[in-house]
Amino acid sequence: MNNLPRICWTSSAIIGLAGMLWGLQMAITGDHTNLAAHGHLNLLGWISLALYGTYYHLAGITRLNLARLQVLLAISGSIIMAAGIAVAHNTGAEEMAKIGSVLVILSAALFMAVTFARPLRIDNAA
Repeated sequence: MNNLPRICWTSSAIIGLAGMLWGLQMAITGDHTNLAAHGHLNLLGWISLALYGTYYHLAGITRLNLARLQVLLAISGSIIMAAGIAVAHNTGAEEMAKIGSVLVILSAALFMAVTFARPLRIDNAA
């Protein structure tokens, strides 16, 4: 991972499209059982990853190891959490959703640490 903004935005686009297709599938079939999983996938996978990528672009962060780990946890956590919520709704087994949740929370904590370590420099010259 040597260009974090690009990785975030590309992952965001892939996950976002998957979430939209999942929503379309639910609309076509009329089965909205996995609505919560679909919503989490779109919010965490599409929106959060796009925002992470935007921050990393604006801050000029492309290779920071802490940010690399944060992105890895964000991508894997988003996917595991959404799949885990779907599994929990269909079988009652919540372990996968819990693991994904922990990964997403760790990712958010690491992102917070990155923002403290490498804050945006706002130019007020305008």
